[in-house]
Amino acid sequence: MSNELKNIDEGLLIDFIYHNLTAYSIVPMLSNTSYSWKDKLFLIVEDDPASSLLLEIILSRTGAKLLFASSGEKAVEIVKRTKGLDLVLMDIKMSGINGLQATTLIKKIAPEIPIIAQTACVVYGDKERCIQSGCSGYMTKPIIAETLLEIIQIQLDETLLRDVFQDPFCSN
Repeated sequence: MSNELKNIDEGLLIDFIYHNLTAYSIVPMLSNTSYSWKDKLFLIVEDDPASSLLLEIILSRTGAKLLFASSGEKAVEIVKRTKGLDLVLMDIKMSGINGLQATTLIKKIAPEIPIIAQTACVVYGDKERCIQSGCSGYMTKPIIAETLLEIIQIQLDETLLRDVFQDPFCSN
């Protein structure tokens, strides 16, 4: 667990988990679909510690390795110095460099990394702005575990297909 998550008020955390994790995550995770991403490295960009913890709990069942950034600035720095990132989960509304700005900067550094926007502020045109900034996926909060996992799988599958068809030894 990241250091920032250790400073969460226990009462607040229990309330958050009860109202969000049980309602939106555990029940949908009872489906028959299992995800195994033991060889994957994800970056979670989220300024809300409780939301980071929720994502960590959901993704812990997949085996994916997780890195955390609490701001757009930190996310850009992590992408600059980390090789092998497979996916970024990007909160959009953050102070400083917001998620859209961070996505644009990350895509200049590593255009191949899929970025999934996640936002609680849903207004007309949000999805289009996210896609325009470079996000390849989009989801609204509250996070529903099965939906998140399906969106991640779609992004990983599309990345695999893109890599296969760009392989010079692949006969098209």
